Amino acid sequence: MNNRSGIVIVTFLAMVLFGIIMQSISPLMPVLIDEFGLSHTQGGLLVSLFALPGIFFSIPGGFWADIHGPKKVGILSFLLMLVGNIIIATGSSFAALAVGRFIAGIGGTTVVIAAAQALTRAFINNRGLGAAMGIFNAGVPAGTIFAHNVFSRVVTVWGWQVPILFSALACLLMLVVFWRCLETESVFAQRSENNTSAAVSGRIMDSMGYLRDFRFYWGVWLVSFSWMVFVAARIGSISFAPDYFLSIGYEYAYAGFLASLFTMGSLVISPLTGYLIDKTGREELYLILGGLILGGLYLLLFVTTQHLLLSALIGVVGAVGPVSIFALVPKLLPADRLGKGYGILRICENAGMLAGPFLVGLSYDLSGSYFYSFLLFTVLLLGSSAFAILLKVLLTKKGKENPQTSS
Repeated sequence: MNNRSGIVIVTFLAMVLFGIIMQSISPLMPVLIDEFGLSHTQGGLLVSLFALPGIFFSIPGGFWADIHGPKKVGILSFLLMLVGNIIIATGSSFAALAVGRFIAGIGGTTVVIAAAQALTRAFINNRGLGAAMGIFNAGVPAGTIFAHNVFSRVVTVWGWQVPILFSALACLLMLVVFWRCLETESVFAQRSENNTSAAVSGRIMDSMGYLRDFRFYWGVWLVSFSWMVFVAARIGSISFAPDYFLSIGYEYAYAGFLASLFTMGSLVISPLTGYLIDKTGREELYLILGGLILGGLYLLLFVTTQHLLLSALIGVVGAVGPVSIFALVPKLLPADRLGKGYGILRICENAGMLAGPFLVGLSYDLSGSYFYSFLLFTVLLLGSSAFAILLKVLLTKKGKENPQTSS
C-alpha cells in the first residue's frame, strides 16, 4: 500500500488494538479476582506482565524491524498477541493467564515498532508526518477507552472470556490487514540476506553502549526516570480504577466509564499541548506543573465524592505529561542519537508499566484499602515533577557555564 492515508489508518488501528489488549485485563479484574481467587497483587501482575517483554525486546525488536521490515514483524507480532489471548481465554489458573499475558506482551512490544516504522517510511521527506504521528498516538488512548467502556459491559452479560476472544479475533483481522496492505520492500529482503545472526547480535551489543555512557545521556535518563514514575502512577491508577469505583458503590458499566475518563482527555489535549510546546518551548515547566496538579487530583478523587469531574480533570491534566516528555528528547540529543535516546525512554516506560499495577495491588493486599494506592499515585507524580525540576536546574546551570552552546 503506497497510499499514505491508508498507512495512517492501518497503523492507527494497530495502535487501537494495542491499547485494547494492554488494558483488556483492567475492566475484567474484579471478575477475575473472584473467579480465580486472585489477590490484588496477582491482578496487578496480570496487567504488568504485558509490559515486561518491552524491557528486554524493544532494542532487539528494533534491529529486527530494520532488517525484515514492518510487514513481517507486524504479522508475527499480531500472531503472538493472538496466541497469547487464546491462552488467556482458555486458561484455568493464574499461571496460564500470566503466560498468555507475557506472550501477548512480546507481540505488543514489536507491533509498536513495526507500526511506527511503517508510518515513518510512508512520510519520509513529507510535511504530513507530524499530523500522521498525532493520529497514530491517539490510537492507544482510543483503545483504552474502548476496553473500559465496552468490556465492562460485555463481562457482566457474557463473561470475561468473550472480551479476550474478541481481542484474539481482532489480532487475526489485523494480521490479514498487514499481510494484504503493507508491501515487502526489496531493501528489507536484501538486508535480511546480508545480515547474519552474529552480525545482528554484534550490533545489538554495540547499541547497548548508552546504558553505560551515562555522562552523555544524563539528560535523557532524567527525562526517562520522570517518565517511568509518571507511567507507573498512570497505568497503576487506570488498571485498578474500575475495581476502586466498583468498591465504593458504582455499578460495573459506570465504573468502567469513569476509569476511561482517565485517558479520554488525551484525544483532545495532546495536540493542544504539542501546539503550546511549539509556541513556548516550556516542556520542563508543563511536566513539573502537570505532575504536581495531577498528584493533587488523585488525592481529591479519594477524599471527595466528585468522581465524575475529577476523573475528567485527571484525563485532561494527564495528557500533558506524555507530550512534554517526548518533545524533550530531541532537545537533549543530536539527531544521530535520537534512536538510542528513545530506546532509553522505552525501557523506562515499560519498567513503569511493570511496577505500577504490581505496587498498587500489593499496597491494597497489605492494607485492605485503596488509600495507600492513591497516596502512592501522588508520591510517584511528585517524583516525576522532582526529576523534571532537577533536569531544569541542571540545564540552566549548564547553559550558564556554556552560553555559546545554549544560544
